This record gives sequence, C-alpha cells and structure tokens, in this order.
Amino acid sequence: MNAIEHEEFKIIDETNKYILGCIWEEPYLYDKINRTEIFLCKFYGQCDSGAINDEDDWCVAGGDIIAIWKNGELRIIDREELKWVNSIRIKNRNIIEILTDPWSNNAAIWELNIQNISFNKISDFSNYKDKPYTDKVEW
Repeated sequence: MNAIEHEEFKIIDETNKYILGCIWEEPYLYDKINRTEIFLCKFYGQCDSGAINDEDDWCVAGGDIIAIWKNGELRIIDREELKWVNSIRIKNRNIIEILTDPWSNNAAIWELNIQNISFNKISDFSNYKDKPYTDKVEW
C-alpha cells in the first residue's frame, strides 16, 4: 500500500504532478503520474508544513528538521535555529520563507534559497509569544 492510500495520510500541498503529504511524522512526495512515492524523512513530531514549487522540481517539508527534495535528490537540514518549522510559503521560484515555532523564544522568519540551500534570517517573530496555541498563524 502506498502512503497516500493510508487512512491517516494528510495532504500538505499538491500540484498537477505531485502530492506532498504525511502520515504523522513521515512526509512523502507522491508522483501522481508514475504512481510512485518518495519517503522524505522521519520527523520528531507531526509534519504539518511544506510546499512544492509550480515547476515540480523541488519540494520542502518542515518539522524538527527540514527535508528538501530537489531534482530527485534529498537533503536534510538539521540546524538548531531552524528547528520546529511551523509554516512554509513560497516567495518566488527559488526562495521560500519559513516560520519557526511562533510561541518559542527563538521564533523567526527565515528565507531559504533553494538553488544554493542558503538561509537568511529575515526577522524575529514575537506576535504569538505568550498567546494560546492556534492552528492558523498569521505572518
């Protein structure tokens, strides 16, 4: 059985070619055309954030680490300042923005350049500090 057929499979993002989704702590990239899947990694905690670019040549999933799948190759980023990804959004063809745990002391917005896998901190993010948890974070 493919992960996508599992009753607990949750879709994170989707294009015409791919579905990025997870079963709890395990994100998968499913190729709808070839009906194959790529296991990206094992997170500590549930995977809730990710993105696939419109050209279908990369995807990113975030949790306690960041998994980057680009042109068939997988790269795992495990850096303390980038742990506990809350949200990911695409800024342009080569840049995504990452919001780390908005309730932590280290909450921040980061840019990731997909072409050279470089990170740049854009700003700290204290909007949700000392506030109750919510599923939808505005940033």
